[in-house]
Amino acid sequence: MPNETQDKAEKLLDRFVKSIGELLNDITALEVNTMVVEKITAAKFSPWEAYQAIYSISDKDYFKVKEIEDKEQQKRYRDLFEKLEKEYFYTLIDPNVKLPNLLSKVRDEKVKRYGERIEWLKQHQGQIVESDPDYIELARPILPDPTEVNGWMEIREIFKANEFLLSLRKIIELKAALDSDKVSENKIDIIYAQTVMQLDGDIITRYHKQLFQEDEDVKDLIMKIHNEGVIAGGQQWHKLLDFMVNFVQNMVNWGKSSQRSSNGIAPSENGQK
Repeated sequence: MPNETQDKAEKLLDRFVKSIGELLNDITALEVNTMVVEKITAAKFSPWEAYQAIYSISDKDYFKVKEIEDKEQQKRYRDLFEKLEKEYFYTLIDPNVKLPNLLSKVRDEKVKRYGERIEWLKQHQGQIVESDPDYIELARPILPDPTEVNGWMEIREIFKANEFLLSLRKIIELKAALDSDKVSENKIDIIYAQTVMQLDGDIITRYHKQLFQEDEDVKDLIMKIHNEGVIAGGQQWHKLLDFMVNFVQNMVNWGKSSQRSSNGIAPSENGQK
């Protein structure tokens, strides 16, 4: 019984370590964005609803139903769909992602078709005819269709990939920024300031030119709020990094201790054997 309990504990710990490893991929840099928006929704993130919202952009009648006539605005929405499709493609080919059997079966066909589409677009750039049968075939989304049974099952499996979910969350936030303005206006909520801090010490801060066209009081307030956000975010980021370092150190010590125990060497006080 003790061995069985220990095995379960080690498996649980192994899953936790893998989750930490996936988290590490997303904390190598801190990004702080400051926006001024007309409204803030209280809706919580729902992966399923977010996926459906992004996938629906591919519908041929989407812009007609949403009454979005501006071509530039339409392009921004299409870019969101293409970004999610690209993230799906990267998830399929990522060797570090263990795909369920269902996704493994469709991976080769979708990866092949996506690659052929990219190559076709390079060759026909600026000369795309939407009625071209080759284009119609290659333009079919590789994203699973949420209205189909098999598509629903694929979506359920892809949601198990943490990086895809993180990307989906970011993309749906960008869509919310697009949706927040009146569709008849050719503008979106502006990111006035953006700061990126990287592990190697590089700090990059960008300001939208619109910021310097605002009244002096407004400009100063936005910059003050942004700087405070950067300081607070930096403090939390460093705390998280410290936790990760300590966690790894403890894991190394635990591994050494387990190795000694398996060899029949009992640790003694003051580090003496």
